[in-house]
Amino acid sequence: MKTRTDYRYLMPAVVVVAIMTQVPFLMTLIFSTLRWNLSRPDIPRTFSGFANYLYFLKIENLSDVPAFYGILAQTILVTGMTLLICSVLGFLLSLLLDHQIPGINIARTLILGPFFVMSTASGVIWKTTIFNTTFGWYGTIAKALGFTPVDLISYHPLGVIIGLFVWQWLPFFILIILAGLQGLDQEVMDSMRMDGVNWIEGILRIKLPLIMNHLRVAIMLGLVFVIKEFGLILTTTAGGPGTRSYTLPYYVYMQVFSANNVGRAGALAAMTVILTLLLVNLIYRSIERRNAKYT
Repeated sequence: MKTRTDYRYLMPAVVVVAIMTQVPFLMTLIFSTLRWNLSRPDIPRTFSGFANYLYFLKIENLSDVPAFYGILAQTILVTGMTLLICSVLGFLLSLLLDHQIPGINIARTLILGPFFVMSTASGVIWKTTIFNTTFGWYGTIAKALGFTPVDLISYHPLGVIIGLFVWQWLPFFILIILAGLQGLDQEVMDSMRMDGVNWIEGILRIKLPLIMNHLRVAIMLGLVFVIKEFGLILTTTAGGPGTRSYTLPYYVYMQVFSANNVGRAGALAAMTVILTLLLVNLIYRSIERRNAKYT
């Protein structure tokens, strides 16, 4: 009887979450099966089955590969590099912040700053006041040192996007990893020092394995946040030059607001969600396997 009562208390929250998350996704799946072009209101919406998916996935010949595959590779590259850099730098900076020294609370507060800045606002600031080769800090410093500044946004758009993603989401990784380090059993740390374990061995063989679940959780949540990031791309590179800095979410945006094709945008959005869920599931299963190994 108690279990039934507990479930009844949970039902309102479950219903609200289901409506807020699953209904939009179901509508996206429905739209993905329609032939619906907003620029042609004279053409009625018709059911097209999997035609929108085949438009992106079907390869007629090797000389005419759909742009979807290149954009998918760019999305994986940007997401993977961002998560890798954030994981490594997040762990190293968390080690530095895991000490009780004067001013440490101020340092912890300041390093979390980028996480609370809106992506569109930070994108505009980076593009206009930092990366601008004429008026920005980068251009001014390069000229002062005698170099000709290269337009990084035009020539290295993916590198710029990865750098901005790292700047935006590194504080999130630090927050989770630092929480894991501060939650370590103090008796284990004292035993490590008494046994004469050096600093590097203590980090790699004791601290890192103990906070591995925290790191995996940071990667799993970071994957969801990074793969859907859109504002930074829109306000800095706008996907260019050409499609060199497109990601799947930005491709969805262009299908709706440039090509006016709701059906193809729905198909792209559905494939993006499925890809994200598969990657999150892989990380979650690795956490479960590790927990089962040590229990």
